[in-house]
Amino acid sequence: MSLAEHEFVPYRAEHCLAHGRVLVLAPHPDDEVFGCGGAIMRHLAAGDPVRVIVVTDGALGVGPDQPDPIRTRRDETRRAAAVLGHVDPVFWDWPDRGLNYGEPLIGQILEAIAHWSADLVYAPSWWEIHPDHLTLALASAEAVRRCERPLRLAFYEVGSPLWPNRLLDITDLAERKRAAMACFTTQMAQQDYDRHVAGLNGFRTYTLPPEIRAAEAYRLLSRDELRAPPWDRMRPSPECSLKDLVESLRRPCGDFEARLAAGEHSTSRRITAPLRRLVRRLRRT
Repeated sequence: MSLAEHEFVPYRAEHCLAHGRVLVLAPHPDDEVFGCGGAIMRHLAAGDPVRVIVVTDGALGVGPDQPDPIRTRRDETRRAAAVLGHVDPVFWDWPDRGLNYGEPLIGQILEAIAHWSADLVYAPSWWEIHPDHLTLALASAEAVRRCERPLRLAFYEVGSPLWPNRLLDITDLAERKRAAMACFTTQMAQQDYDRHVAGLNGFRTYTLPPEIRAAEAYRLLSRDELRAPPWDRMRPSPECSLKDLVESLRRPCGDFEARLAAGEHSTSRRITAPLRRLVRRLRRT
């Protein structure tokens, strides 16, 4: 079986992932902008109702010079929201680096989905490396799996690239997204997150036409897909520890492994085999 590159990454970009009522779940103040700020702006421009929920208080992300770190980060979030064009972000105030996978969090997400009548939920991906990101990813997936009505989950990337099946063109929104990121002054003082995110959005244009200069990557999965192989394997017990969560993600994903194995015998790999052999010989000399 022959596989081409587009089997692994999209070669075209969307202008909007979907339409309907949108619920955005951010593990910390700023992740909603870094990860899916472009998508939020696209939804708002299309008239889609958008609700943003910041799950933890982000208190550990502020230096000692800030006497009220939680209020500081809330103020930054509200300023960024105004740049994106939405109002009244919701704050759940779970402790920073204290987000626990289990029924309380899953249930709270289910309530938010039902209260907002969400058609599309954005959450950090389960390829993320920050423990709060990973915990929220798996809890969001479990909540969407349990929903009685069909809806979709869009995983976004912040600190670790995901395996995308959708690319969103944000070329015309890149500067506005950068302006929203600049509102998080406490974070920019620690690291050039705006540069990192802009670099990631630039990298995501690798397979796209040259006129697309910035894109956000997503893994879009339906409720039914999350209930079926191979994605149903990403389903830890609600009582498991963070170590158990990580171990659950290390289990091989059958569909992905099969596609990689098939790629070893693809036409493009056979054609480029002589070149790879030449490169190996040159490296040994």
